[in-house]
Amino acid sequence: MIPTFTTPYKEHDQLRIGWASWDEGSYQCRSIKFVYFDKSGKVSRGCPELPFDVLVDMVALAYQQNELSADEVKKLRDVFGA
Repeated sequence: MIPTFTTPYKEHDQLRIGWASWDEGSYQCRSIKFVYFDKSGKVSRGCPELPFDVLVDMVALAYQQNELSADEVKKLRDVFGA
């Protein structure tokens, strides 16, 4: 991923948005990534990177399966105005 936006997340982590690692230089594919750091302070190799359509599908499935807390659902409703 080539990050174009980074923001702190929780205590020591980050959320990044940018050009996807599978984009191959076309600058067409965007993704979001949850970044956490290993013991040496480097970005962990296991950090997940997702295309946005998969992210939306994952959240929808979690909601349908009642995996989100009431606070998480409220946050989604606040964001989307539902």
